[in-house]
Amino acid sequence: MEKVTDEIKNVVQKVLDDEERFSGWYIEKELERFGIKVSRMTISNLRNKKTTLGNTKFETLEGLYYFAKTHENTTKE
Repeated sequence: MEKVTDEIKNVVQKVLDDEERFSGWYIEKELERFGIKVSRMTISNLRNKKTTLGNTKFETLEGLYYFAKTHENTTKE
């Protein structure tokens, strides 16, 4: 189970670290299209290390993971 949790956190962290391609606004709007609520403030707090992924609600982590998996094949040009 820990291995799966670490994988989820790693995938989500990659998206959070890629502020150039994925702004908080973009992530929030993309997830809203699928009925998933994750606020820009939450994303900002995670990016600025005010909150850790380990202390994040499961629903939020699940939404960010969904976003990361649906956008993992987009590449920088």
